[in-house]
Parts: sequence; structure tokens; C-alpha cells
Amino acid sequence: MKVHAVIFDMDGLLFDTERLYLEQCRTTERELGLNIPSEIHEETIGIREDDAKQVYISRFGPDFPVEQFMLRTKALVLAYIDGHGIPVKNGAFELISELRRMEVCIVLASSSTRRVIEKYLVKAGWPPVFDRIISGEEVAAGKPAPDIFLAAAESVGVGPEECLVLEDSNNGIRAAFAAGMKPVMIPDVKPPDPDVREMVYKIYSDLRGVKGDLSLVCR
Repeated sequence: MKVHAVIFDMDGLLFDTERLYLEQCRTTERELGLNIPSEIHEETIGIREDDAKQVYISRFGPDFPVEQFMLRTKALVLAYIDGHGIPVKNGAFELISELRRMEVCIVLASSSTRRVIEKYLVKAGWPPVFDRIISGEEVAAGKPAPDIFLAAAESVGVGPEECLVLEDSNNGIRAAFAAGMKPVMIPDVKPPDPDVREMVYKIYSDLRGVKGDLSLVCR
């Protein structure tokens, strides 16, 4: 089936914000006197904030200061972006521009809130390039459930089987696969898990590789 829409994740795919988040988690840990293994932070990659909170509570119990931890870490991330700009992934805007030239629908589907999505796009200095934007707060269940990608496809009037999904996270790939779409992974902080390797259509080291292979991934 020909690809009629390309659906982009945001954090860790277009912007190097997952790594930034993990760095600021360490700052918050020092401030609060916590010591959280990296693999627990990595479990929260690609999922909504409310779901991330449940990860920490399930690991450390109801007394873990999850609200304080999340609010402080988010504030540190936004403060960094306000002061330094947002780190854009190599080839991100070039890939988007090429897809626009090819007249392929492009949708942004991020677990972040719409407020954060819009802030990041403004900070990147990008014009309105996406046909639609779907945020995590607009669907019933977050990744790895397929809801956000199904909503993205519906928003541009194409079937799931006509969609290519670009994702950096294992949870995102699981969501795209569950939606019946063609998942392409550009790993960021964490490599693909064994089950995810069975789900992906292609794996690239960065978005420049996707742009150079569009005749393959968009057929």
C-alpha cells in the first residue's frame, strides 16, 4: 500500500529533548536527595506525563514525591530551552521540507501537551509545516496504546495501512505497530528492544537516512 501520510513523533525524534530531560532528572535527583536508576527514567520515554508518574510510583511507592519531581524536572527543561534554544535533530527540517515537496501529508503526534508542542515548534523557528498536530492529552490512552496514531490518521482522512510512523522510542513503535501502520525507528536514548525489532519496517541512525531513502520507505 502506498504511503499517503507520514506521522512524526516529537521528543527524541525531531528535538533532542529526551536526552535533555534525562540530564535534568539528575539535577532534580540531587536537589531532592534521590537516587533513581537510569533504566527507570528510560521506562518513561515516549509516554504521557500521567503514565510516567505511575512508573515512578509503581517502582518507589506512594510516598515518592512524584509531583515535585516531575514539576521541577519539567521546569528545568523549559528553562534550558528558554536560555539556549531547542536542540533540533540532524536532518529534521530537511526531511519535513522534502515530504512537503512530495505532497505527502505530515502529522505530528506527540505524547506531550499541545502547549509544550507549540512552544517547541516556535523555539525551533519552524513555520506551520504539519497538516495536523495531535497531542497526548487529546486521546484516551497514551503510547504504547495505538490511540494517538489512529487519531492522527483519521485527522487527515487516510487509513492506518497508508501511514508511515517515524519514532525514536520503543513505546512509540509498539503503538504504531498496534495501529496497523508501518513503523520506522530512529533510536535515540535507548536501542530497540527485542520485541520491537520484530515490529519495525526499517531502522535508521538519523533522519538524514530517512530522507535519503524516501523512495523505499514511502512506497
